Amino acid sequence: MRIDFHTHTTRGSADSNLDPLAMIDQAQKIGLEGICITEHDNAWSDAAIHDYAAERGVTLFLGIEVSTEWGHVGAFGLDRYVGGIYKVKELRRVIDEVDGFLIANHPFRYKLDPRFQFIHKTPAIDVDDPVSGVKALEVLQYVDAIEIINGACSEQENLYAHAVAEHLGLKGVGGSDSHSSPSIGCAVTVLDKPVSTTRELIAELKAGRFSAGQGLNTGQFRAFPD
Repeated sequence: MRIDFHTHTTRGSADSNLDPLAMIDQAQKIGLEGICITEHDNAWSDAAIHDYAAERGVTLFLGIEVSTEWGHVGAFGLDRYVGGIYKVKELRRVIDEVDGFLIANHPFRYKLDPRFQFIHKTPAIDVDDPVSGVKALEVLQYVDAIEIINGACSEQENLYAHAVAEHLGLKGVGGSDSHSSPSIGCAVTVLDKPVSTTRELIAELKAGRFSAGQGLNTGQFRAFPD
């Protein structure tokens, strides 16, 4: 089952141009079986939109992209924002209470180019040494998986995220980070078997039965890294 794990829509993300119905139509067009709606710091659910997706063979899942002091974290298992989870330690505690799952989203975006070091307070990262990335980002101590391919990241950033995940022994997911229709499915997560609910999705994530893929939106689907 191919699922885009990271999308933002006009219903819940002020920076998105992606209409939920257009998102579903595009998913059906490219053969995407599932979409995780991961709005910034909030969640919504609409039965009519879920029905629209189901009629087109697309399953919608609910997540939240939480803005923490250590960057964005994809949280699955919450149906609403909970006060205090902008602190990653508190987010971990809350997720454990609901038996959820945390993903470090695009952890190295803009962090590998010295020209952008002024944006971040993290130490400089050696692109040839995944250990330096682990030491630079405390958030990696609190997550269950790492987004190793993000549609809005550079190839270098994605490959470095993959190297860090391997070093930590963590599995990697893929998500487009789409804010508009054309990029839906450019990066996906492939489950070993179909699921139909967010709780079932979490169970498969916890079991490690998934991998990352790319290129579905262009008809050139392949594993990441290939």
